Amino acid sequence: MHGYELKKRLSGTLGHFWSLSFGSLYPALKRLEQAKAIEKAYAVKEKTRNRYVYRITPAGEKLFARLLSEPGSRADITDSDRFNLRMAFFRYMEPETRLWLLERRRAYLQERLDEMKRSGWSSRDRETDKYRLGLTRHRIEITEADINWLTDLIDGERGLLAKKDRGGKARAKGGGKEEDALEIVLDGREGKMMPSKA
Repeated sequence: MHGYELKKRLSGTLGHFWSLSFGSLYPALKRLEQAKAIEKAYAVKEKTRNRYVYRITPAGEKLFARLLSEPGSRADITDSDRFNLRMAFFRYMEPETRLWLLERRRAYLQERLDEMKRSGWSSRDRETDKYRLGLTRHRIEITEADINWLTDLIDGERGLLAKKDRGGKARAKGGGKEEDALEIVLDGREGKMMPSKA
């Protein structure tokens, strides 16, 4: 598809998670083309210029799969927009990878929730700043809802992995001492702990 159509499709698919401008799209297409991840399939003659229709190459498919399976940076877990963008492509990931990312996001949110609850409020603050108190309660409720939602997703992924185990296909990597997921992310060791494909 050509650049305009690609922007339209990405905006329709990812519009709630990520905004894309032509100013960032066309340089990205150039970089992907230089990396041999995409190629121009053909040109469509327009009145004033040619529109190039791109297609993904086998190297591009491998790059996409690699980018999805890499642990990424700490911000990929802690930044809601970045996590949501990555999650929009979860169906292309292995269950072990999805589970790994979901557990780390939940651990991060649980830590944030604990901090919000520990911060406490003096009785004077409760009486004089009902808006800030209301905002804090709202954030706590949203974070609790996100943790519950992630827990449901984690349970679903564990169910998929259990079915794979029963089917004799792949075993989830692990074993040994379990570490705190947030500690792994904050220590920058998440790349070493990412599950490998069985």
